[in-house]
Amino acid sequence: MSPNTLRAQLSFSFKGETHELDAVVDLDNYPADPEQTPDFHVLLARVGGIDTYSYLYEVLESHDVEFSDATGLAAQCCDGGGFNWKKFAQARREDGDWQMVRRIAEPLLPSPALDDDPALKAALLAVYRAGKTGG
Repeated sequence: MSPNTLRAQLSFSFKGETHELDAVVDLDNYPADPEQTPDFHVLLARVGGIDTYSYLYEVLESHDVEFSDATGLAAQCCDGGGFNWKKFAQARREDGDWQMVRRIAEPLLPSPALDDDPALKAALLAVYRAGKTGG
């Protein structure tokens, strides 16, 4: 499984000084919770040595973060400078479920059957998820 990263960038001016903030973010360090989007403004402020209780931070926060160079599952969720965290969190959870199903099923079923049969994949995932929820 490839790492899920993306590049976060933000450029703004304050008091005649231009600030160019840039960071590569390892999204695997964050929980795959669609309701807990990482605060990319705070992350960029830390990278730039900007105090989050300053006027400079308030100006930084008023600008949109631009995203690019996504890898792994994040690449599906990064488009036109934006990043869809909810879509990414869902894709990551689904991928995690599928990887667990593969580990269980591969000794019993040939890999091509797992990869080439969408109905089998859906059935195995449904059974796995039902087992996780106790239903």
